[in-house]
Amino acid sequence: MASPRSPRRPTQADVARLAEVSPSVVSAVVNGRHDGAVRASEQTVQRVWEAVRRLGYSPNLAARSLAGGRNNIVGVFTYEAVFPTDRLSFFHDSLIGIEEAAEELDCHLLLFTGSRGRGQDGGRRRRSIYKDGVNTLQVTDGAVLLGQDEDREELAALVGSGFPFVYIGRRELGSGEMSYVTADYASATRGMVDRIADLGHRRLALLRSAIASEAVLEREAGYFEACRAHAGIESGAVHLVDPDAVATDLLTTLVDQGVTCVVTDDSNHAASVRSGATRLGLRVPEDLSVVALGDFAGSRPDDPTITSLLTPRQEMGGQAVRLLADLLARPQDTAPRRATATCGVRTGQTLQAPPARRPR
Repeated sequence: MASPRSPRRPTQADVARLAEVSPSVVSAVVNGRHDGAVRASEQTVQRVWEAVRRLGYSPNLAARSLAGGRNNIVGVFTYEAVFPTDRLSFFHDSLIGIEEAAEELDCHLLLFTGSRGRGQDGGRRRRSIYKDGVNTLQVTDGAVLLGQDEDREELAALVGSGFPFVYIGRRELGSGEMSYVTADYASATRGMVDRIADLGHRRLALLRSAIASEAVLEREAGYFEACRAHAGIESGAVHLVDPDAVATDLLTTLVDQGVTCVVTDDSNHAASVRSGATRLGLRVPEDLSVVALGDFAGSRPDDPTITSLLTPRQEMGGQAVRLLADLLARPQDTAPRRATATCGVRTGQTLQAPPARRPR
């Protein structure tokens, strides 16, 4: 068979002529349905794929979806302002896990960075899955979603539409349940508090941002649960602080109250606490221990010397893809898929036994 030369994009009809079969056979072969209503021998299948390769034919994905076939494409959508390709991004490792799992499952990835324009205050763009009321992820078989600036109403609409997706991070909606993969923040936090108590600390303080996600609240619940389980431990109140600058007057008050270990929600807060302690003439950890319940460092590089829980982001990314694969393989099972990954612990250099005497 001689390959025809044409400046236009090859069509299914071109493939049919070159393979000497009907267009319906070509459609059945490229959509993986040649053993159904339209049957084709193995020799015919090979001939069709040879024609596809020679012509450089690419199936129309939208038409293929309408025909009930799979595109073998997983979408990745992020609500982050910038797609997390930089190593400083909290979700960078999640993308690595997503890519590795997609490769294992022989899937393609399609990255989405849609937006609906600037906010009413003229600020940065807020990303959206929907454009003019249409789900832009429909060209994929399903999608993995991530990011900390999500639109809950949009997620509820996505759940209601039946579109298969998995979120990286626990997300609870007022109506409908969604699939997600999360980390064991509560139990990991309990383990960290156990370690603090075993070193002899009896008076602690918890610092976090005013904006609290499900993960933040899980860590907070684990903290208070662990403190209650240890006789003599004073958990103190929750202090809401600026993530980039913990006020020295707050640290002064905590130290005066006898606090020997400050527990922060993430390493960004921990770094601010350590800087504030240094300004007060306190040494960390000799005079004051500092622990982070997460390794998010904001715009600054994560400091490996801070004692911290480690979010298993790469594992969560891979698990999200595998949960999505299960949703696609068993669409008749409409129950949400959930998975929990185990947090790691970084020993660091900011936690040790409390001082015998408080420095003056």
